[in-house]
Amino acid sequence: MPRFGDGVFTVVPTPFEEDGGVDLKSLERLTEFLVGHEVDGLLILGVMGEAPKLIGPERNQVIETVVARAGGSIPVIVGTSHPSVRGVGEFSRVAEDFGAAGVMIAPPRLVREDHEETVRYFERVTDGLSVDVVLQDHPGSSGVTLSAEAIADLVVRVPAIRHVKLEDPPTPRKVAELRRLGGEALGVYGGLGGVFFLEELRAGANGTMTGFAFPEVLSEVYRAHRAGQAEQAAHIFYRTLPLIRFEFQEEVGLAVRKRIYRLRGAIEHDGVRPPGVALDDTTAGELDGLLDWLGLN
Repeated sequence: MPRFGDGVFTVVPTPFEEDGGVDLKSLERLTEFLVGHEVDGLLILGVMGEAPKLIGPERNQVIETVVARAGGSIPVIVGTSHPSVRGVGEFSRVAEDFGAAGVMIAPPRLVREDHEETVRYFERVTDGLSVDVVLQDHPGSSGVTLSAEAIADLVVRVPAIRHVKLEDPPTPRKVAELRRLGGEALGVYGGLGGVFFLEELRAGANGTMTGFAFPEVLSEVYRAHRAGQAEQAAHIFYRTLPLIRFEFQEEVGLAVRKRIYRLRGAIEHDGVRPPGVALDDTTAGELDGLLDWLGLN
């Protein structure tokens, strides 16, 4: 399995058929589409992968399909968060067995704030894992807020945690704080739809782990930034920012992302699994107009 490092790791949405079943054929097509657009890695079964809505064998089918279609060309990271230590452990071992390069785990929601208990939790859920662990710092979904100091301490005391996905705004400031506290060895990535991607790179981020239905644009921004082409990176990013912002809307953002992937021929259907907000006519019309204006239709 390939190890992972810097760059753009795109969050892969889980496509569903019209009857609500997981559309594995579309998932194969989407994986090949993303690999062909030269992203640096794939992240599956995160918040925008609708992981909590999957049942029975569906999680394993998604992991097996994506890892197989990626074919070892790029690393695959699997979200394995669960309310219990046992659940995280089982999910993570399965991901490792299927060939994932890493797992992403959010901190547990505790009865009271207890950093030492959080450390013990990560020590237990990472025990015996040979793949890298990404700490997901996303209070919006986990309900847990971690300071930069707490994250830096976790990374020192739980060596399996080698990367952090920062989604606690303002992210550029927290990226800079973690870079100062954690040194260069720690992989620090942004998220949140890529809305502050360029600013995160300027603050010292290694890249991003986020969803955006034109991931090749984020890759162009990243490569221009790494090449020292600051003006080119800014030009690409700020020109596309209206679409990044539009796709990152509350509630309907996932439906927007899936619609774009359908329009690009990467998936067959763009529905979300209920309960979820479907794309309404007003939003769909605005999306079409924005894609036309940007020349991306």
